[in-house]
Amino acid sequence: MINNNQNNKEIKDITITIIFEGSALNRDEKIGGNILSIKKLEINGKTHSFISKNAIRHYLFSTLKRAYNWKEASITPQGEVLQFDITKDDILTSEELDAFGYMYTIEKASSIIRKAPVGITKAVSLFNWNGDIVFYSNHDLVNRAKNQGLSANPNPFNKEEHLSLYKVSFTIDSQRLGKDEWIIEGKVEENQDKIKIEIPSFKKEISIKNSKGKVSTKEIGKNTYKIIFKLEEQEKKRRIKDILEAIKNGLYSQSSGECNTIIPLFIVASAVKIPSPIFHPYITLEEDPKQKNYYIVKGILDCIKNNSWIGENICIIQTERVKLDCKEEKEINNKIIDWEKFLEKLGLQENTQNSNT
Repeated sequence: MINNNQNNKEIKDITITIIFEGSALNRDEKIGGNILSIKKLEINGKTHSFISKNAIRHYLFSTLKRAYNWKEASITPQGEVLQFDITKDDILTSEELDAFGYMYTIEKASSIIRKAPVGITKAVSLFNWNGDIVFYSNHDLVNRAKNQGLSANPNPFNKEEHLSLYKVSFTIDSQRLGKDEWIIEGKVEENQDKIKIEIPSFKKEISIKNSKGKVSTKEIGKNTYKIIFKLEEQEKKRRIKDILEAIKNGLYSQSSGECNTIIPLFIVASAVKIPSPIFHPYITLEEDPKQKNYYIVKGILDCIKNNSWIGENICIIQTERVKLDCKEEKEINNKIIDWEKFLEKLGLQENTQNSNT
């Protein structure tokens, strides 16, 4: 439950970095016949697999849609390019446009562009790829076809594979999320209930106020208007909390017919002064010398000491398999808070000790 007494409290920008186990989550083009490749980078002379920002964005939005009923934005073709249709949707009607941004081109007019308030890095493997390629074939379907009296032969193919731990970071620009501005050169009319925009190849009617926010206009020049969309504060908080909970609990993802696991084994999150993935470059992973396939996270203390954008408190969630270095944990223990306290500090949730519900 969100605390109504915090409505006027400015929501801080947020960064969150996770480590998860994944396996070839983002396929690339075929190489040489029926060989399915994975996306790769060369880092310090070694090959690492990665999952693109676009793929992570897709998995995150798919999760938000399934878990919290986020609304897909409408799509329209613009020549040979598909784009979001802002004549039918905007940030008030579609959470997708609000969180992930868009670009809408208007013939003989300036494009309307919204930078994504939710920032996402690539998810890069923390271990190098050793060239694993696996042979597959559709033997089951062939056998079933033969049992039905059909003539069939196997269709063999190969896949590059990589099972690894990955690191990915997200940021939320809380000042931008829930607010949008369009600059319109043309005919804009406003009455008590609606704003009507009508220029060549672009027409839209907008209710001035609905349950999720309001829209206003401002004339900034001759036949030039600024259309301002502003989300209600409670709805803004709900959307930010949905994003954080989805990342914390794990993303719904399937690729190449496999169900994958973008489920955090380690999380570090903080309010930040600037919406930048500040923990991301600091964090490194070492294998626990006492246990094989268990790992130690290092670098968070270094980040806190050297970067003043980090907030007063940080939230760390760790598992038996991936843990913060015990020396670092001891030194920053007074700064670490749990998830519920983290949401409360952000103004997204009321103090459970003071709640009657």
